[in-house]
Amino acid sequence: MVYDLVSSISLGSFLFSTGPARAAPVEDAAAVWAQWEQVYNSGDVDEIVALYTEDSLLFGSTAQLFAGSEGARTYFNKLPAGTRVKMGDQHTIAVGRNVLLTSGFVDFTLKDGTLLSYRLTFAMMKTDGQWLIAQHHGSPVPK
Repeated sequence: MVYDLVSSISLGSFLFSTGPARAAPVEDAAAVWAQWEQVYNSGDVDEIVALYTEDSLLFGSTAQLFAGSEGARTYFNKLPAGTRVKMGDQHTIAVGRNVLLTSGFVDFTLKDGTLLSYRLTFAMMKTDGQWLIAQHHGSPVPK
């Protein structure tokens, strides 16, 4: 009985402790989205791939599923040069301390000025203190 009480108090203290100050999940996710936008617009594929986990899964603007770092590299190397992205509204759910799910909207502008509006979902994992994209799914906004 005493063990159960002590365990409950310890668990409660752990669950409700504030711990060190840190950004809220929404802010963490927003920072990743902003970084993704900046790196994507730089056109540096190595920097883009560095934002993903080594075992990431990526559904982009094609039918193919791209897996892992090399899959991400293959996907981003195939995109039209000069395409720019602007991140829009996003929504975040914290699944745990080290997992965030985000969904939102992005606009891609091709070099010729064509605008493509997409829905974008990321699953982010905190790995060695850094948020990385473990799963990426993009789909066009229905007209």
